[in-house]
Amino acid sequence: MRRFATSDVPRGTGYVVDTLRSARGALDAATFDDFVRTAIAFGNDTDTTACVAGGLADIRFGVGGIPLRWLETLRGHDIVAPMLGHLLVGAEGR
Repeated sequence: MRRFATSDVPRGTGYVVDTLRSARGALDAATFDDFVRTAIAFGNDTDTTACVAGGLADIRFGVGGIPLRWLETLRGHDIVAPMLGHLLVGAEGR
């Protein structure tokens, strides 16, 4: 029988409950990048934790909250940027 962690301390492991705890532990951050960086700082499975935290940060801060320097360094940004612009314009019209 598998035993699950009983700690409420964020640990950043890949285990789904720890991932959610770690992402939730970053909720007090004032900016998008602080939110994600705080979640990453818990260590261990940082890519999973950062992914979940980034999704929550997007809900909280919106796409406009993503630091431009992050977007500009993404491979394929020049392809995705126009599509994202059309998507955002379409969402505003609803």
